[in-house]
Amino acid sequence: MPSDDRLRALTAQAVGGDAAALNELCGHLQHVVYRLALRFFSSPQDAEDVTQEILLKVVTHLSAYEGRAKVTTWVYTIASRHLLQSRRRAVEDSVRGPQAFAEWLDRNLSEIEPDVADQAQYEELCGEVRIACTYGMLLCLSRNLRITYLLGDLIGLPDTDGGAALGITPAAFRQRLARARRTMRSIIAGRCGLVRAENPCRCSRQVESSIRYGILDPGRSVWTSHPGVTGPVPATTLQRAADQLDLAEARAEVYRTDPEYLAPDAVLQRLRQACPDLLGTG
Repeated sequence: MPSDDRLRALTAQAVGGDAAALNELCGHLQHVVYRLALRFFSSPQDAEDVTQEILLKVVTHLSAYEGRAKVTTWVYTIASRHLLQSRRRAVEDSVRGPQAFAEWLDRNLSEIEPDVADQAQYEELCGEVRIACTYGMLLCLSRNLRITYLLGDLIGLPDTDGGAALGITPAAFRQRLARARRTMRSIIAGRCGLVRAENPCRCSRQVESSIRYGILDPGRSVWTSHPGVTGPVPATTLQRAADQLDLAEARAEVYRTDPEYLAPDAVLQRLRQACPDLLGTG
């Protein structure tokens, strides 16, 4: 991602009618928006659809950018409010809350590590489970808490910027973030082996049940083949996180080890089709 100074310059040029600058700006911002939407919905297809909608808002409101915040912070504001107002997706209803999610993990944990013939494929499946599970945890949060957790703990916005993005006070933002952390902590504590080595749950021991319930398809990877992934999705155990007192913050560190997913090419192509006079059709 370019520096904020570069993004500001591109924004000013785009507002002045420079189509090349607008194309370059959208090329950078699509990934910022897509990663937020991907974590919000835990679905590449839903994230792709809503990213195009958000970018359309950004493009048509560029002249409203006043320069008081970073360009990306301004974009996060537009994206967050759009996500909160967007129609509810089926994937959000598939997770019945933190207690039900935790009980499902416990109930479907294999007693032993499976015996596999193809170790490379098995490691890929473990990577798929890790991402599906960590994103599933986000779906345990209400929309308000989910977006607050994403902005505060994953993106790292201070409470002033996070509160402004959501139209609430910094104090209210801190309160929501604390509630989101408590919910995440209730799932993680004594369970997730990525956060504490002594915890029982392992991605490898959730592979069989994930296949059985249709969460995982051995013939079609979702995360390990996603744009932006340059190698196998690591099943990282974070030794530093194991020593942290705040397990919700430790979980945020696990999220930060995710690949830098890129928005599919179709996002910008669809935006060009929607705004041919601004972006061209190339």
